[in-house]
Amino acid sequence: MRLPILYQDADLIVVDKPVGIPTHAADPNDPYPGDALRIIQAQTGLAYLGIHQRLDAETSGVLLFAACREANPALARAFEGRAVHKVYLALVHGRPPQPEGVIEAPIAREHGDRYRITTTSDPRGLAARTRYRTLTVPRDRHPSADVRPAFDVSPLAFHVSRLPPDAPPITLLELIPETGRPHQLRVHLASIGCPVVGDPLYDPQQRFAPRLCLHAYRLTLPHPTTGQPITFIAPPPDWASLATLISWSRQTQGARRPSPDSGRARAEIAPIRDLAVYAADTMRGLLRLAIARRAPLAADPATDIYRLVHAAGDGLPGLAVDRYGEISVLSLYEETAAPAPCPQPLLAALAELTGCRSVYVKYRPRQASRLTESQAAALAPVRPAFGPPRDEVAAHEDGLTYLIRPAAGLSVGLFADMRETRGRVRAWAAGKRVLNCFAYTCGFGVAAAAGGASRVLNLDLSQAVLEWGKANYRANGLAVNERDFVFGDVFDWLGRLARRHEMFDLVILDPPGFSRTKTRRFSAEQDYGKLTALAARVVAADGILLACCNVAELPWRAFRERVLAGIAASGRAATVVGIYHEPGVDFPAAFQAAPYLKILAVQLGGR
Repeated sequence: MRLPILYQDADLIVVDKPVGIPTHAADPNDPYPGDALRIIQAQTGLAYLGIHQRLDAETSGVLLFAACREANPALARAFEGRAVHKVYLALVHGRPPQPEGVIEAPIAREHGDRYRITTTSDPRGLAARTRYRTLTVPRDRHPSADVRPAFDVSPLAFHVSRLPPDAPPITLLELIPETGRPHQLRVHLASIGCPVVGDPLYDPQQRFAPRLCLHAYRLTLPHPTTGQPITFIAPPPDWASLATLISWSRQTQGARRPSPDSGRARAEIAPIRDLAVYAADTMRGLLRLAIARRAPLAADPATDIYRLVHAAGDGLPGLAVDRYGEISVLSLYEETAAPAPCPQPLLAALAELTGCRSVYVKYRPRQASRLTESQAAALAPVRPAFGPPRDEVAAHEDGLTYLIRPAAGLSVGLFADMRETRGRVRAWAAGKRVLNCFAYTCGFGVAAAAGGASRVLNLDLSQAVLEWGKANYRANGLAVNERDFVFGDVFDWLGRLARRHEMFDLVILDPPGFSRTKTRRFSAEQDYGKLTALAARVVAADGILLACCNVAELPWRAFRERVLAGIAASGRAATVVGIYHEPGVDFPAAFQAAPYLKILAVQLGGR
């Protein structure tokens, strides 16, 4: 990934942080550089960056780092001495009681990631003060009563879409935090009845928006070397298309809102005909917002495999779009196996806004894994819905090449939600013996071999996909040893390898949610514990078992219990060393929906 750099000198580096990217890694042992600090280090080659300011993952805007240790003392004095002036922009529901004012109320942690307003007598409370100013021009001062007039964000012109006359008010605010408490702006705004648009924690009505509309607009501070004031500005995001979406969702989202524990929410599995309720401009606006969120990926010349639209997380329930180089694969989620036609305006807008040469459509019923081969073939047309046909496309992820076959069925060769985990495998693999179970087209195998693994053994029940995996190896200049591509049942082979006393430093389990062979039926919900018990027998002492599951109906806690119980049944001690899920940049969760992808890295002790 690459981030826009606003300013750089020997002392400072300032970036315009997009949504979906945390300031720093929540887990310092996570080898994948998915945080702003490590992305900028990789982008600039800087060995050191100092953190003096943090933004939540879903807050965008100006983010400053020290580019050398010598700048730290002056920056620390500036931030601690309140010599730093910050200005935020927020799009909020409702209107404040006054056009401008001060919110002064202490804040205390409530539970988890949530904070609340408290009293001055509360010993846990932290004093907090926020200034606000309304930037919206009232409708009655504008000559056209049916148009929400422009926001005057000098020196920028910022526009909001048309709203129906009876639409609830949406206001743009300028915010100046005079203290720096966790979630201060969000908690303070909610306390005056103006929660930030797209805030799942503090909007009591849970109104939908595909992003948190909070942006760090301007930062002014004394330069750590010269002492002279210096100002950095990150242009506001294009929030205009959100206004009509908010009006639409107010009328329709109630029946679709996912429950907190629903995993992959049913809102994402909505009949495609529901997309017809979107006006063409609203759909195009949502596509533009989704594409803008993926800007860090689009700016990376080493990566052109990622998700462009993630269903309800991007405000388009029932729709997902994956990019593979110069083609897009559009997935339409249906409750049944009777697909409705793909809306032509959607195809046209997607092709225009992404620049993809061809768009393939896949129709995905809720139980796609249980379809027969003939049923699955009918749901994956071999010809594109837009553009020329492509039998095979060479696409890229972190500099590695993967061969994508868009007409090959419902699965085209690589799952984009495993991007970060393939990166972790690549980082862990140096000098290691790696066993890649349920290898499919050997995406993990390619990553491990590229990372310098001493051996990678790929197991799969399909000879055809293993041949595809060999082609992926060759596309990356990796040697293909036939004995490392084994056709057969993973359960049988795990037992066989254990009897041979073959051990591996890293064992990867990424099974399908459901599968059936002539002799065996596997369900991740029911059988994952048995699978990990078998796999644990071939993990070397201090080796890693990487257990993955994309079954939304299997909750995180139950998945973890199954994995650890299976390891315990094998007589091995286990330590969880990593907990991961789908990438937040291109797989944003729907309101209150838990991540659907569950990944545990477990280190195993001796027997």
